[in-house]
Amino acid sequence: MIAKSGGRMITTNEQFEQEVLSNKSSLSPDETEYPVLVLFTAPWCGPCRLTNPVVKEVMKQYQNKLTVVEVSTDDLPEVASVAGVLSIPTIQLYHGGKVMDTIVGCVAKNVLARSVDKVLEDLGLLEDEEEEV
Repeated sequence: MIAKSGGRMITTNEQFEQEVLSNKSSLSPDETEYPVLVLFTAPWCGPCRLTNPVVKEVMKQYQNKLTVVEVSTDDLPEVASVAGVLSIPTIQLYHGGKVMDTIVGCVAKNVLARSVDKVLEDLGLLEDEEEEV
């Protein structure tokens, strides 16, 4: 579970609306400017179990630039339907209530990190880290 590693579990339609689509609620003011990574999953899903560690690694890598939440499609099928999720795992990156990117299926860390980088770059939030060399 992502929630055990610093992310949040979305448990109601209203919470999804507030924390993902409106980007408010329990988020701090600093967090509202950052994108929200939503992992759509289910307890019985084998590929989801393979994706969880990847999401956790990316969550650590972008801990001050990304909010991560998890949605169980078993518990919230309406949320998954509204989000257009047809299979799991699905990862969607939201900002300002809009989907910025979607990845369906198991994903490698570098692919997910590239997606997050692209979204952060599009939002003007990606710092140039190559200066450390």
